[in-house]
Amino acid sequence: EEYRRAIGEAVDILEGRSAELVRRIETEMNAAAEDLRFEEAGRLRDRMRAVSTLENRQRVIAAARADTDAVGFVRGAKSCFSVLHYTNGDLSGKDVSLIDDPTETDGEALSALLRQYYVNRSSWPKTILLPFEPEDKEDIERWLSDMAGRRVYLEVPQRGDRARFAEKAAVNAREEILRSTTAEQRRSKTLSWLQEALQLTEFPHRIEAYDISNTGSTGIVASMTVHVDGKPLKRDYRKFRIRSTETPDDYGSMREVITRRFTHYLDEDGKFSARPDVLFIDGGAEHASAACTALEALGLSLPVFGMVKDD
Repeated sequence: EEYRRAIGEAVDILEGRSAELVRRIETEMNAAAEDLRFEEAGRLRDRMRAVSTLENRQRVIAAARADTDAVGFVRGAKSCFSVLHYTNGDLSGKDVSLIDDPTETDGEALSALLRQYYVNRSSWPKTILLPFEPEDKEDIERWLSDMAGRRVYLEVPQRGDRARFAEKAAVNAREEILRSTTAEQRRSKTLSWLQEALQLTEFPHRIEAYDISNTGSTGIVASMTVHVDGKPLKRDYRKFRIRSTETPDDYGSMREVITRRFTHYLDEDGKFSARPDVLFIDGGAEHASAACTALEALGLSLPVFGMVKDD
């Protein structure tokens, strides 16, 4: 078992996964220390230090030999800047940095990150593959070329191996964000984006969505689904059998379900006491308008948006 583990760790190191190996060893070391297995924790600490030292040496060698760097920049719950070093088409090393989400545009942020990363290098690749053009591509090329003493090219590849290298850098950045952030952080980031995109004055903690189904034999049914802080709250899901019409009338049905739901709210019915921050209505502008009409009749004002399926 110990032999197989040693072989597996050697493979991780040779394939450029030293950082992941260090994190695994550190987790084992902390667990051993918590269990008062101090001798084992000490051995793991020494192994972690040895791998870290080797990783640093590999990084220096890889950067010195690399003829192509592929850069990834991805925004998420955190933002990530990654650089993959390629030598003769083979991955020889990588650097990954998690950062707070920049306030600049993508082009401005990429420009600043490139300058911060390459200013302290002792060697530079011939070509740097980028996910998109930075704000000042030509100025950065001149700056890099001056430091390298030869021409350094910045390229946004569209196809072929170079495009695959660039995409791999982006995938690496996305995976690092997923690994280092919690699902809650990612949901919060998505809701913040939603608030900005829809220009909501309030953070959308509670979202309610409404849909009308003409089910034939069972009549017309309206469904209400609820998400709180990005997670479904199934105990608050409701179905309403439409009473005002027996023939398909999506707009009239939507007015009825919104009226009934928020009449319960105004009556302080415990099952409907929560006030949503935004309503999503299945359908286009007319469906959303029907919901707004019902709210206005009750003296209520809420953000309402129609949802149209993207075929």
